[in-house]
Amino acid sequence: MVSLVMTLLLFGNVNVPVAVPAQATGGSTGSADTPFITLDDAWRAGLAAAFSIAGAQDALRAAKILELQARSQFFPKITPTYTHSPNERGWSIEASQALPYLGGQLRADRTTRTFEAAPSVAPRTTDTSFIWSQPLLRGAGPNASLYDLRNSRRNRVAQERNLTLARQRYMVDVARVFYQTQAQRELLSVARQSAERSAALRKASEARLEVGLSNKLDVYRAQLSESQAEQSSVQAETSLQAALENFRFLLGRAPSDAVEPAPVDIPQPEADESGPLEALIATALETRLDLAETRDQIDDARRTASLSRQNLLPDVSLNLRFTQTKFGGTTSALDPTNRRWESFFSASLPLERAADIARLQLSNIDVAARQRAYEQKRYEVESEVRSAHRALISLSRSIATQRSAVDIADQQLRLANLRYQRGLASNFDVVDAEGSLLAARSSLVQLLAAYQVARLDIERAVGRLNSDPEPRP
Repeated sequence: MVSLVMTLLLFGNVNVPVAVPAQATGGSTGSADTPFITLDDAWRAGLAAAFSIAGAQDALRAAKILELQARSQFFPKITPTYTHSPNERGWSIEASQALPYLGGQLRADRTTRTFEAAPSVAPRTTDTSFIWSQPLLRGAGPNASLYDLRNSRRNRVAQERNLTLARQRYMVDVARVFYQTQAQRELLSVARQSAERSAALRKASEARLEVGLSNKLDVYRAQLSESQAEQSSVQAETSLQAALENFRFLLGRAPSDAVEPAPVDIPQPEADESGPLEALIATALETRLDLAETRDQIDDARRTASLSRQNLLPDVSLNLRFTQTKFGGTTSALDPTNRRWESFFSASLPLERAADIARLQLSNIDVAARQRAYEQKRYEVESEVRSAHRALISLSRSIATQRSAVDIADQQLRLANLRYQRGLASNFDVVDAEGSLLAARSSLVQLLAAYQVARLDIERAVGRLNSDPEPRP
């Protein structure tokens, strides 16, 4: 009888507060020396070393290199040459410069030759020429001359936007795993508390069986409940290990690294945290980088179509040329010099224009396709914002409902314990209430973690998520 009283007293005190634990440090797999990392530090470290960001960073660096290459076509090009043979030797220097906006070309060269073996009236000659060629129709103007440079700049801007979008998606992924880890820690703590209560119930059932206040069925039921609670603890611990390894992988670290998310409180939802839906949609349509990129692609297609139309024009150029030939080493008193200025037009028009006409038609089709893609993207952005806002509101309501469910499940377990202790019911009600409380608390923890991720995701969908190295939620 004494053992029965002690067991009943122990069993009557196994209930614990039902509120979500502030810090589930009991579920942490690390020791006191385990390096913990906050969410801000995880963002900062991951944005610098994560594998998923490295690809976008490489693409941006490649785009900058291609932009520099396209800009180099407007750098002065100087080519020196030196020749030496048994009969003569000489050197030359050639310079050329492409003219931006005009589309013209400047070329200048100077060549000096000296004849050494064979006697000559003028053993040394110096040639100087200057040519300016300016297209008047095809190839003239900034669209033709700056076409490659503008395309390379647009590619660089697109890669910068892609990098920012990748960083924003990465921040949401890291936050999701971070809060999943917190949730798994708390679920492990809840499962262990449930296992302790189930063990106390099994001891109480065995004690009551010894004095004839219970039957063997109650003992079996309590043993089964204890086994299920232990299994829940094992599953929670396994899920925690998986979440930790996923977290380390996202940070660009080995799964065996000792770093873990710092135990923190999962924040509670705040009233009207997201703002009015229509204001969110208007902000997204104005600030979303992928929508801005789709809009700029329309201008790219129009620029290509304009160049295709220009390429159908005849190739007419105005050319201005100056040449000077100076003979040195002659027997006359003065070295003779020949100078000549020339200006002329050159024109060409190929008869076979199938390729040029096809490019124009394809560019016109591309303009219409880009416009449709922009309209489609607007609808996708609006739908994404509505979906994220709806998910956030739904989670907020579900959390409020689940809190009530946890309170009810706690009261149900307390009442079932009291009835069982006074012999008014079997432990079936206790086992059932224990399962309900475990499910309710687990659902509440998961909803709180999902809400924090949804809060960040709606900021990303609106385009307001800050992706600098030191972001704040």
